[in-house]
Amino acid sequence: MTFVTGQSTVNTDKSLVAASNIFVLALLQLVRQVRDTIAGGIRHIEGNMVAVCVCAAIMFPAYWFVWTFLFPQPYENLSLRLVGSLCCLIVAAKDRWPNRARAYLPVVWLGTVLYCGPFFFTFMLLQNDTSTVWLLSTMAGLFLVVLLVDWISLFVLFIGGAIMAWRVHLLLTPETMAVGAYFQFVPIFLFALVTGAIFNYRAAGLRQAKERARLELGLFFANEMQAPLFSVRTNTASLKKFLPSLVHAYSASRRPPGMPESMRQHLQALELVPTRIEAAVEQMRGAIEILMSEGGQVSAAPDGTSSMLRCLDEAIARVPLAAEFDRARIIVDRHSDFLVSGSPVLLVHVLQRVLDAACNEVASDSGAELMVSLGQVGRWNYLRLADSASELRGTVARLRSRLSRDDREFSDRPDLALAKLVLERTGGAVTRSLTLGRTDETVLWFAKAGANAAEDARSA
Repeated sequence: MTFVTGQSTVNTDKSLVAASNIFVLALLQLVRQVRDTIAGGIRHIEGNMVAVCVCAAIMFPAYWFVWTFLFPQPYENLSLRLVGSLCCLIVAAKDRWPNRARAYLPVVWLGTVLYCGPFFFTFMLLQNDTSTVWLLSTMAGLFLVVLLVDWISLFVLFIGGAIMAWRVHLLLTPETMAVGAYFQFVPIFLFALVTGAIFNYRAAGLRQAKERARLELGLFFANEMQAPLFSVRTNTASLKKFLPSLVHAYSASRRPPGMPESMRQHLQALELVPTRIEAAVEQMRGAIEILMSEGGQVSAAPDGTSSMLRCLDEAIARVPLAAEFDRARIIVDRHSDFLVSGSPVLLVHVLQRVLDAACNEVASDSGAELMVSLGQVGRWNYLRLADSASELRGTVARLRSRLSRDDREFSDRPDLALAKLVLERTGGAVTRSLTLGRTDETVLWFAKAGANAAEDARSA
């Protein structure tokens, strides 16, 4: 629809489309921020998740004895407590879950907190006619929930758990007297919620600030090291070019009537100095590449080429596995090899992180092995990691079909996010297939020298 006002024309259809696009983008940004906040809260508590769940699983039945025999209360329910203990034990055994179930840990964790926290304590408070004992117990449970989840989940779980508890209470006890008295305590609960949300929000902000500070410090050192490193590389090239001829000329001039053996050894060692300096410079360049990659920047250093099998062997040697038996579970198909562009030190670092995460995924399956294979598909080289227990999909057609899939952000796999960042500099990519939350295979794609990766990916 178009309106003409004086000398101006207003196209309302385009305006509405633009406004709707802005609204959709804002909504997606909001959803992304909420998702990242919840995921960050779960990662923060994951280290203490097992200890908290084991303690809760013990406390649920233990306090049944307290409120039944030591200090009897009007209402108790052992079945509800045993269900809570079971939920906590399931989360406590998360390291022994099958791989396909680990992707659902955030949902199971939040559901457990919902049941064992807001729902259970609110329901018991209502069933006991808002007694002082259960009012204090509910406050203690609420403060515990504040420590376990992020500020968004805190409000959602409390409101959802309270509504569920009211509904179940009204089904069992039609009188609404306890529910009416419960609203007197809502301002107290809201005070705890708001203060807890502020605490969690500030704590999350401090964690993000510390992480940004570490990245910026690494980037600062990397940028400051680039200029002197370039100077060292230039001087090393000059030494490598002129020093051997000078050593040979000196040796020839001192040969008659003879040169001491110690001097000859010193000259031979001096001749190897440029090579040793060059190796040390390459190590430093790799460290700079790692720091800049972790910070999301690209180094201006020139790229070289290295053997993928050699980098893979070095990465496997650096994987911090518990025993040599675990290292033997990494099976490498050595029938193919290819050259890859970039710093070998950076590539080894990326491969080490990817292999470490892949080994952790198959660690719970007794007898499972991590199959690593190299190959070529058209103008692409690839490195494929797959669980030996998963379906093998090794045909060229299936591998080529992976290229048509959109890359993901890999928010749950920082190692793959780093690999994607590094490979995209040279036109590569990272793809991963999932079945019911389980990683069936991960493929790292490397563009061959002179290949247009983007064009080839579209044609594939």
